[in-house]
Amino acid sequence: MRTETPVFIATVSILWLRSDGSEVMIEAKIGAPYVVDDQTWACPACLEGVDGRYPDIVGEGSFQALSIAMRLIGNRLGHMLEDNAHLVYPVDRSAWGWSSHAAFFGAAKFS
Repeated sequence: MRTETPVFIATVSILWLRSDGSEVMIEAKIGAPYVVDDQTWACPACLEGVDGRYPDIVGEGSFQALSIAMRLIGNRLGHMLEDNAHLVYPVDRSAWGWSSHAAFFGAAKFS
């Protein structure tokens, strides 16, 4: 399930410096949660440059849908860091490592 017109409310840009010398701009995006039915909400999530747009993340309320969408993006970027992906901030090319990950997603490493 995907809304046709997501309203992205939060984004972050990260540059992936690949081992072959190529560079991939990653745009992590979280959309505004929306009502599906009386008990269900959904939240758009996207990791352009890596996986693209995911199916909208479903939860029992707007807060849960938003939280799960954030966790999905955080987990996917965390897996890239665990695989030694070289991620940097595009503006100054400073490292986007575990401390940056923790600042955005709350946990330095997976538990």
